[in-house]
Amino acid sequence: MSNKSKIRIGIIGLGSIAQKAYLPILANHPKIEPILCTRNNQTLNKLSNQFRITKTYSNLDDLILAKPDAAMVHSSTESHELILSKLLKANIPVFVDKPLSYSLEGSEKILDLASKNQLPLFLGFNRRYAPLIKSLSSNTNPIQISWQKNRVDLAGNPRVFIFDDFIHVIDSLRFLGKESIQNLNVVSRVKNEKLENIQVQWQQGETLLLGGMNRISGITEERVEYFTKGNKWVINDLNSGTHFTKGEENTLKFNNWEPTLHKRGFVNMIEDWISVVEKRKYNSKTIEDIWKTHQLCESILNQVMTN
Repeated sequence: MSNKSKIRIGIIGLGSIAQKAYLPILANHPKIEPILCTRNNQTLNKLSNQFRITKTYSNLDDLILAKPDAAMVHSSTESHELILSKLLKANIPVFVDKPLSYSLEGSEKILDLASKNQLPLFLGFNRRYAPLIKSLSSNTNPIQISWQKNRVDLAGNPRVFIFDDFIHVIDSLRFLGKESIQNLNVVSRVKNEKLENIQVQWQQGETLLLGGMNRISGITEERVEYFTKGNKWVINDLNSGTHFTKGEENTLKFNNWEPTLHKRGFVNMIEDWISVVEKRKYNSKTIEDIWKTHQLCESILNQVMTN
């Protein structure tokens, strides 16, 4: 890839997440030439005009024939296995929204294909890159980390609940905890085959991790509490917080002009993804890391269904 040429990235699936979180960054990035791909021609024309993107495809196979440098997949989870398989077999590095699949078996098939072809596979966990969360990871020897993410009137199928939404809490805690997982315990509330509330805890080394999601709450909110000896941090909705130490409070916040996509980690995540594409280097640790999060989701689901 020439240093002077832009990175040609196919963007597959142009729904709400692509329009709100990714296109505003990608369409204005000096290193990237976006290529739009969706079967919905009305959406294709609208977004092509809105973001001034000239290259578009309504068929995945045609996009693959155009040989983009990389692809980003924002389509439905059900479609991931087919789309990712085609891209990886065509030797195209892939970024994909979480989860890889609703099943551990499906996820393993995708991971195995990336490993076989020695291709970068990047999963979009934006919370790892949110500045206020990223700053916590530099604090060593956490004693306890808790993460609660609530929603209103969204009880749902347990597998979809855990893999589509609660996976953010699971992955973020595992990322901050660093070491291997022990002593997993799950308490859940299921009514009429719909998961309403879940609370989990486990240990990573000497750190106690607690995660919860109440989807029949009265408010949509997200709160992180992070403890080290003599310190406590509280982060609210990824955009503000407080550091407590020696009985004093220090406010954590952004300036008024800081974009929401930066606060929520999307800007930094895409910069990391661009670096991965430029190096085009397969990383077995990344593959293992993705598997560990999906395997933990499956273990939590199994306890929910057993209970």
